[in-house]
Amino acid sequence: MADEPEHGHGPGSVRNEVPGTVAGSVVQAGSIRQLVLAAPREQLPVPRLLPPAVRDFAGRDDQLARLDELLPGETRAAATVISAVDGTAGVGKTTLAVQWAHRVEHHFPDGTLFADLRGYGPSAPVHPSSVLTSFLRVLGIEEDRLPAALDAQVSLYRSLLAGRRVLVLLDNAGSAEQVRPLLPGAAGCLVLVTSRASLTGLLVAEAASQLTLDLFSQEEAHVLLRRVLGSARVAAEPEAVAALVEVCARLPLALRIAATRIATRRHTSVAEIVADIAADQSGLDVLSSSRDGGSAVRTVFDWSYTGLAGEQARLFRRLGLHPGPEFGVPAAAAVAGVDGTTAYRQLEALAEVHLVEAVGGRRYRLHDLLHAYAAHRAELDDDPEHRRAARDRLFSWYARTARAADRLVFPGLEAPAVELPASGPKVPMADRSAALAWLTTEQANLTAVLRAAAGHHAHAAAVVLAGTARFLGLREQASWSVRFEAESLGLAAARAAGNRAAEALLLGFRGDTLADLGRWDAAEADFRRQLELADELGDPARQQVALSGLGQVRFLQERYAEAREFYLRALPRAGGGRREAVIECNLSRISVRLGEFEQAREHAERELVLRREAADHVGEAYALCDVAVALQGLGAHDTAIEYAGQAAALYRTLAGTETLLAEALETAAISLEQSGDRARAARSLAEAAALLENLDAERAGALHRRARELGAG
Repeated sequence: MADEPEHGHGPGSVRNEVPGTVAGSVVQAGSIRQLVLAAPREQLPVPRLLPPAVRDFAGRDDQLARLDELLPGETRAAATVISAVDGTAGVGKTTLAVQWAHRVEHHFPDGTLFADLRGYGPSAPVHPSSVLTSFLRVLGIEEDRLPAALDAQVSLYRSLLAGRRVLVLLDNAGSAEQVRPLLPGAAGCLVLVTSRASLTGLLVAEAASQLTLDLFSQEEAHVLLRRVLGSARVAAEPEAVAALVEVCARLPLALRIAATRIATRRHTSVAEIVADIAADQSGLDVLSSSRDGGSAVRTVFDWSYTGLAGEQARLFRRLGLHPGPEFGVPAAAAVAGVDGTTAYRQLEALAEVHLVEAVGGRRYRLHDLLHAYAAHRAELDDDPEHRRAARDRLFSWYARTARAADRLVFPGLEAPAVELPASGPKVPMADRSAALAWLTTEQANLTAVLRAAAGHHAHAAAVVLAGTARFLGLREQASWSVRFEAESLGLAAARAAGNRAAEALLLGFRGDTLADLGRWDAAEADFRRQLELADELGDPARQQVALSGLGQVRFLQERYAEAREFYLRALPRAGGGRREAVIECNLSRISVRLGEFEQAREHAERELVLRREAADHVGEAYALCDVAVALQGLGAHDTAIEYAGQAAALYRTLAGTETLLAEALETAAISLEQSGDRARAARSLAEAAALLENLDAERAGALHRRARELGAG
């Protein structure tokens, strides 16, 4: 997908030089039906997103039977939701839900969707819009056709699932509000939600059924131990096995970790190991709770941790310093201060004893109880200097890697000039697509690491990470507020570090974000502060950006004369190239709105020269169209047709410019009609409508109607 020129989404918008607005990235609600119809039902993908089931699942027969009763039958009138598989931490909610989902997914021929909502854990809960974006992608909606607004995403999601039988598993929900937008609206689908809370709002408003998961019964605990340890070993020491069940308080997580560890010690009796666990109680309170068996968990964790090899124990506790929900091998290597091969070997060893969980793609996660325990062990076993060094390595690795990705996604655009020490393995990224994929995968971690860096006064890393948050402008609208938070944290870090150049740059970034959010007064305040700083620093580039930003705000407010004054002040500071071309483009558009078409033509022609000098091919086509619009205002329709035709011809050679091509065709059609060539005008409009059918159905429909009117005439 090619980027548009930095000045906007189409002929009716003007923007400051902001990074990477993607053509066609916003889908209007009116196009939902077209998007659904565009993908024939039999051609829609059948996603199977469930994580692997555990090999030695045990017990929960009654709960599985209860869940079986919820399977949609032929006469069931609505989608069914079970809100809790609810219960305390470590009780096995996710394990049960995933096991059952695998067992029944053949009842759902149209797919199984899965999302970890991260309602409880070290990082912030996932916004429903982010989940819907990922679901819509796997349901066949291309990136450039994803709706931006949450309501439109919900409508499209429910339209795609209408008439289909899909199982949706939403794990670790924090609230009913987080879940509600993810519920299908039609019969045939089933939604299974796990949470530590009962999600009463779903029980009442959505008539959800409830299943509360308790600790293992004695029999269930023994079944698990027989499957992990073997029946012979369990039968040989019944009293010791019973004691093991009690010391683990019948909590499935504690039992599984203890049993897995015991299974590796074939020549030690269960009784000896139970004695070791009991003797290893340290009186720590980090996980204690009278209700949830936290004392048992702490005891088992202590015993399991002390049995690790030294390098494995160091990696485990350093993972407690990672603020995110999931991590890859390079991040683990960075925080532990080892190479990637060593980190991978140690992670696999930790996964074998269930202290981390492998999630595929050489990525891992910690149960949040284990994360809390690992952080606690870091506080106990590492001195403050070693903890600080580990955090700094982690912050620097994320910041350096994010900056490398940012340079591929937004080549040639400025970023904070901050030095960072090398840390951890490099991540290979061959092109823009790979870089954007990495940023998207790591989005939650990047936000969590930025917050942690700001909290630990790692100002350099915070500034760099804030500068890379601009990729969120390419994502759903819910991400724009995260971008605002990131840039605000970066600004605070720049000010704390006394880095006025970085502060000036980030003020412009945040001003653009605020303008996108419609917060024009706040955007103007940032651009004015940026201008003050630029004046103090004697930085003409920042002065130009600030003045252009103020022009952008005035244009969005339809205060065109004031907008022009700001752009004219910015023009001498642009220094040629694309920056000056953007300003000339905006001045041309402003002149059109003021009815000053000769001035509009002059600005557009200067824009065209600059675009060509910069080898900016998308911008060149855009400038050709700007010239055509100005010529239309002057009544020079034959020449306007030529320029619009050149723009269309150039767009046809540039991937991802369908929306812009449609605009060029519309522009040509206006002059063709004015010149009396109604047949060619109709063909031009029909082609534009065809391009927009899957991008903007409402506009496509209007163009089709106009084309028919011209053809009938």
